[in-house]
Amino acid sequence: MASELDGLKKQLEISTQRINALREAYAIQSDPNLKFTLEQQIAQLESEIAELKKGIESAYGLSALSANSLLEQKIRELSIDMNSKVGELFLVNVDRLPPRNRFWDAFDDNTERKNPFQFYFVLACPTQQPNSFAERMIYELVIEELEENVDAINYVRQQESRRVKVEDLPLGRNLRNSQREFKKYFARRFGLTDSETMFEDYIKTGLPKLEYQYVATVFDINASKWEESLMKDYLQWIMDVFSNTHEAVPTFMFFFAVFIRDVHIDPLPAGEKKIVDGIQSLISRNEQRCSLINQLTPIETELVADWIRELGEQNEAKIEDIIKLIIAGLPDDKKSKFERNKTLDMTDIERFQEVVYKVAIR
Repeated sequence: MASELDGLKKQLEISTQRINALREAYAIQSDPNLKFTLEQQIAQLESEIAELKKGIESAYGLSALSANSLLEQKIRELSIDMNSKVGELFLVNVDRLPPRNRFWDAFDDNTERKNPFQFYFVLACPTQQPNSFAERMIYELVIEELEENVDAINYVRQQESRRVKVEDLPLGRNLRNSQREFKKYFARRFGLTDSETMFEDYIKTGLPKLEYQYVATVFDINASKWEESLMKDYLQWIMDVFSNTHEAVPTFMFFFAVFIRDVHIDPLPAGEKKIVDGIQSLISRNEQRCSLINQLTPIETELVADWIRELGEQNEAKIEDIIKLIIAGLPDDKKSKFERNKTLDMTDIERFQEVVYKVAIR
């Protein structure tokens, strides 16, 4: 085992030396064709180095130092307009116009009807990040409706961050236990001492008063946890409870991010189709209460390019370089998928956005 470890470490050392030499050559190269060739070689070495590190870490429990990626170097060369106020929204806001418009249409309808509650089922494959879409719409709500007054909305934040935290939907083994778990969750979140009686009293009286205009919650639901009879009755109960709140209660917004693998690809397997049909049936019975957002599909690269332009970068060559490097860094199966469809999964786009965000706020 020691000789195998030594071999991996030696390969990593050689590959690191090669990539550093290529980066030095890239820095002084002016010929566009040669620069492109160097970019491809660097991207390939980055992939090899990542695999070597995985091999060392997983097989032997060692930690390897990470090298600066060419993609991060290219991001640092972008002209980011500091007036664009790069914030948490920029982690999740590559434009997805149809689902975004669907949300705002439903929001406006709810506002016009003076609904004290809003329920949104965001149905998508995990690779398309339905949870991130819900997060995005909360940030947009703060900007569009609350004039950036974050004190007017309550949402659970990630530890040591202002980002929205996505939480597991409280569940028990049956409807009664699930209701109890929901009341306990509510009591913990808002500091109620008795989860049963105080939850019911709050819904009826609005006391103790919450000093917010909106309370937003994002729950995730995995297809593997979907039990038809329990989930339909349980979600119906949640909607019924928050449909009868006191006028002093803020507007509650619930986003249910439902993860169903490849739900945007037809035909769906029978099990997944049953879940989709169950959710659509629930929404049909409550069409004045809730909305379905299910147009989350892989993203065209031009939308990623538009997002980079919105940051302030107008140089097309720089933008094209970034797009090429995102693609070059994909695993082989995703590269093949890109060659077929010319689209990227939201999971891969958000990894890129996170690097941009970290560079921009430093």
